[in-house]
Amino acid sequence: MTAATPWLSLLFPMYRVEPWVGACIASLKPQLDEGVELVFVDDASPDNSAALVEQALPQARVIRLPSNQGVSAARNRLLQEARGDHLWFIDPDDLVEPGVIPRLKALLQRHDPDLLTCDFRAFDDGPSTASTKPRHRHIASFDGPSGIVMDDVDLRLRGFFVHGQFHPWSKVVRRSCWPADLRFPEGRVFEDMALFPRLALHTARHLHVAEVWIAYRQRQGSLLSALDVKRLDDWTLSLDGYAAELPPLGDDARFEIAHFCARTLLRAKRRRLQLGGEALAGLKTDAERFDRSSPLTRRELTAAYFRRGRWLRGLQWWHSA
Repeated sequence: MTAATPWLSLLFPMYRVEPWVGACIASLKPQLDEGVELVFVDDASPDNSAALVEQALPQARVIRLPSNQGVSAARNRLLQEARGDHLWFIDPDDLVEPGVIPRLKALLQRHDPDLLTCDFRAFDDGPSTASTKPRHRHIASFDGPSGIVMDDVDLRLRGFFVHGQFHPWSKVVRRSCWPADLRFPEGRVFEDMALFPRLALHTARHLHVAEVWIAYRQRQGSLLSALDVKRLDDWTLSLDGYAAELPPLGDDARFEIAHFCARTLLRAKRRRLQLGGEALAGLKTDAERFDRSSPLTRRELTAAYFRRGRWLRGLQWWHSA
């Protein structure tokens, strides 16, 4: 970290967040120091989000795209613009918990990780904030040890796939570890699922902090509840080819990745059967993508379920896959 280089770039893709971006900024402002770079990309938002940011954060860089290109393109532009040693994507309708930025700085200085992950909480949008369900008050993003640097790729991948929380805002990444050819897939949803499992292969030193650092705003509508044919295709495409990219792994990591891929396949299949019609044409493609995503074959995964005493899951997989 040098005087010329920010120690942290906070990166915000912005589209139609005028009602919430002020609260996000308010959660951040008391925590900032001169070494924190703030970059916003306004994805041709039709509201006043960009003007609000410029008024509240004069030190921020606000980049306006001439036309709406989607969140992946906005994030890719943010990657291009970022100058900090570490990168943290934050959605501008969420909140950063008090004291997090100084805590992050201290941990980066003490442990020097390539990747730092945190936990989060979820809260209801609007006036129902106080009704947060207990199970949403602390959501784990990683299954594994907290507070120590891990350099074991098995632990890293297993811990991520157990929970399947691939959100950008629970991960702080050393910029020099981010491969130049690894970018968010533009024009697709489930873009975080396509990117972060792959980025995890390039971040050897991982520190997880089992603390709630982000408050995730649950807005109306759910991606999974609104799955149409295009979104289903994007979902099963996300990890297509991942098995061939993996290094040699132990049994636990291979099982958790395969189990995650199997759950995705079965949920996509159920949704296609609900939709019927043209959605059914993707059933064969989804199955082929599972074969290229999972480090275990379908037969190997069935045997792994039974070995681990997960009989009902094994039978479900055997009859449905």
